[in-house]
Amino acid sequence: MTMIQEITRAIRSDVVKMGERAAALSGEVHEPVYVWTREDISNAVNNGVDLVADELAGSERDADLMNMVVNAAMTLLENPHYTLDEVIQECYDEDPEEVRSWWSGW
Repeated sequence: MTMIQEITRAIRSDVVKMGERAAALSGEVHEPVYVWTREDISNAVNNGVDLVADELAGSERDADLMNMVVNAAMTLLENPHYTLDEVIQECYDEDPEEVRSWWSGW
């Protein structure tokens, strides 16, 4: 069993999958392999949104769009082939047409 396989087995599915490059490594690792939990990634992305929103004092439309990007990024971690409509169906109570309408006619 390679070191990557051992790490993956030890941390199980509650940790975000390692990238393809890290997974392709075998034997000794000559560079750091970073592993973040889903919570770590969510916190970083949401903190980035807050930082931008606080610094730029954007509109409600901007905040909604940034939040949709966060929802899409977090959903794509587990479902990388989802479409935007599938992300909307998973993250919002409204249907995709309704959510898309938030950005039309402004």
